[in-house]
Amino acid sequence: MSNQKLSPCKESVKECVLKRPVTFMKLVSETQCATETVEKYLSIFLEDTIVKQKKGKFRIIYSPELDKTVVEFYELLLNPTVKAIVIGLLKSQKPLSQIELVALTEKSNPSISRGLKELLDSRIIQRNYHAPFSTYQIINKERVFEKLEKTYPEITNNINEFDLCYPELKIFLDIHK
Repeated sequence: MSNQKLSPCKESVKECVLKRPVTFMKLVSETQCATETVEKYLSIFLEDTIVKQKKGKFRIIYSPELDKTVVEFYELLLNPTVKAIVIGLLKSQKPLSQIELVALTEKSNPSISRGLKELLDSRIIQRNYHAPFSTYQIINKERVFEKLEKTYPEITNNINEFDLCYPELKIFLDIHK
């Protein structure tokens, strides 16, 4: 009887991890299995190299066939501000300033600043200098969409549902052109 109950969890854990990268707690939540059970099966899968893990701020479990840059992208987008910036820049037809991103995402200026720095360091976005401000844009939207498809398919499947309401702050930026 106990083997029958454990088997669905084992398959569920394996299927979830091989589908896309996932944090440990998200895996526990999605599989609806006990934490100890998920840990037990993960240790077996890790030993058999069926899955890999990356430990950092979050414990990320992923398929060994996945490129390391995709896992790093997943880890980067675990930050909700970074995710909001990426979605905003993907949806925008033009580069956006930090002020526009603050208004668009409704995140704080320091939070947007940190998110932009992380994205610049990861070479996902580029900065365009204009006196007295800068604008930001995604370097390669196709590559970002490919990584999103592997890590956050729900974003790529619903990208048209995200509305961009350009803030009126553009008036301020137009003065300085």
